[in-house]
Amino acid sequence: MSAAEVHDVLVVGAGPTGLTLAAALVRQGFEVTLIEQEPAPTTEWRASTFHPPTLEMLEELGVVDEMISRGLVADRYQIRDRRDGLIAEFDLGLLAGDTKYPFRLQLEQYKYAEMLTARMRDHPLCTIYYGETVTSVAETGETVNVVATRPDGSTITRQARYVIGADGARSRVRKSLGIEFPGLTYPMRFLIMSTTFPFEKRFPDICSVNYIWDPVEPMMLLRIPDVWRVMFSIGPDAQDANVLDQATMRARIRQATSSDDDVEVIQARYYNVHQRVADRFRVGRVLLIGDAAHVNSPIGGLGLNSGIHDAMDLAIRLGTHLRGEEGYEVLDRYAERRRRVALEFIRRVTHRNTTMMTEQHDEARLQNRRQLEAIAADPNRAREWLLEASMITAVRETGIGT
Repeated sequence: MSAAEVHDVLVVGAGPTGLTLAAALVRQGFEVTLIEQEPAPTTEWRASTFHPPTLEMLEELGVVDEMISRGLVADRYQIRDRRDGLIAEFDLGLLAGDTKYPFRLQLEQYKYAEMLTARMRDHPLCTIYYGETVTSVAETGETVNVVATRPDGSTITRQARYVIGADGARSRVRKSLGIEFPGLTYPMRFLIMSTTFPFEKRFPDICSVNYIWDPVEPMMLLRIPDVWRVMFSIGPDAQDANVLDQATMRARIRQATSSDDDVEVIQARYYNVHQRVADRFRVGRVLLIGDAAHVNSPIGGLGLNSGIHDAMDLAIRLGTHLRGEEGYEVLDRYAERRRRVALEFIRRVTHRNTTMMTEQHDEARLQNRRQLEAIAADPNRAREWLLEASMITAVRETGIGT
């Protein structure tokens, strides 16, 4: 890039949210540059759920058919008790009148990122640089300077009219701007594993998505195309050296299934669980999306989806601004509305899901159980529950790009 060249939009982070934004912007004819700290495309596999409104939004990017062909359609999900079994089953078919996708699509996030990377890598308006770590972001009048280091230790400065931080929960863009990231960290951590263990044979009545309550060790059990994904809540006192021990992980699954069968753990990782929302989503010509702006408990599969919603919303608003159709206020509307969604919807729903799943007091557990049994038994109440759980309510109430 010559010293005088200024990009339209520079996106820091080539994960699912950054790639979504890039794909939506180049479709409008804008040039986009992505900078990614990792040396190669993402292989992150934690998130694996796509909700109905997300699929509707992604139709314009031309990836939904491929996503469905590579994914697993889950038209039901269950809430279970580890001791007593099924509490409630929700049939997403109740949403057939509300969406053309009345199901959850189970697909690892890296496969979605692969699809977009393939499209962006060959697009004349998009350039992706891997292995570059952002060290500073600073607005200089009509442009933003982004300084990054390369693997060889050299530095490079790029200029753009707008910079988007899509670089995850530890966002260097957010930190460079001094944006606070308040919230809480749950006392438990989550251990997530991919395994070929045949849970469907051990529990014949389960479906592809299962949230399993337990006061000591709650679980989440998800079927994805190739394997089962099982997540355990582990106490804060668990020793790091033991958590990912193969024998210990296999023993967890055997204990949870009361089985002596062989267990193969293909992938595993554990992590702290946070609920945090940045105090600002915009500083001048720099904006935040996805985990750089908000992180939440994974119970319910809202994190990846809300990040994609951020990206699609911002692409519409930023596009109107870059075309000169609207002033800076359209970017303020993005920042204010998406922050409100993160605070009032994402945080509320994921916290509710997490506390219900991990509740330790018997009286509260019984009350939660009776509430869900009553909701699932009433088709009207079940539909309202599903509209919220699938994020349709949030999209209807706040809109995208409006």
